Amino acid sequence: MSRPIKILKIYPESFRANLYSIDPFRMIGLIDVSIMYSYGIEIVTLAFYRSSGTNSKKIKGLWYPIVGIKLQTGRFTEFTKYLNFVLNNTTKGQRADKGWLSKSLFFSKKHPAKIHGFSNGFHYHNLLKIGIALKNMYEKKEFQIINSLDAKTLNHIITSKIIFKNNNHTQRENFERFIKSIFNEDFFLLPFNDNNARARKYGKITKSASTKKRKIKSHSRADH
Repeated sequence: MSRPIKILKIYPESFRANLYSIDPFRMIGLIDVSIMYSYGIEIVTLAFYRSSGTNSKKIKGLWYPIVGIKLQTGRFTEFTKYLNFVLNNTTKGQRADKGWLSKSLFFSKKHPAKIHGFSNGFHYHNLLKIGIALKNMYEKKEFQIINSLDAKTLNHIITSKIIFKNNNHTQRENFERFIKSIFNEDFFLLPFNDNNARARKYGKITKSASTKKRKIKSHSRADH
């Protein structure tokens, strides 16, 4: 049986951030984490933003995960083919305005016992722990300011084809595989493991004993 994809730890010294908007006040940032895959443990860069707490009952000052940042108004076309697919199928109307923080994937379902915005499955607790850790580090000024970190740069970094030291796969492959594990679990209710993270090729699900084929349009899309 394939092992689950799992966040193991963060590297606090890698936390870098920059101002994203003044009104509302928001910061964007990057943090390196180690993630366990079926092929081993890899270092992966994840993107977060500091919430202003202005809507959707988000907590002011807490850092929430994002897939990227919208570069132009309309459908999602600016990311990789797979990430565009995920965002087009988790965002209401399959479109968003330029500058929108692409977080709909993590708002898949609201659970009364969980803080909204950190997914609703296996990764929930670890993503929330990271968000709290970034909040604490930010307030203690334990991070590096990167003035060049804007929407385009953030998107480029998390989808880069670079292979980090001691990794065997690119940042892009590792990031997409992580996003796929959340998408498959939260939106299609697939058992959580690395085989199912590879099971769907842009919406097509391979048959399994416990899972019936489901159509994308049958699932509600997050509107955040």
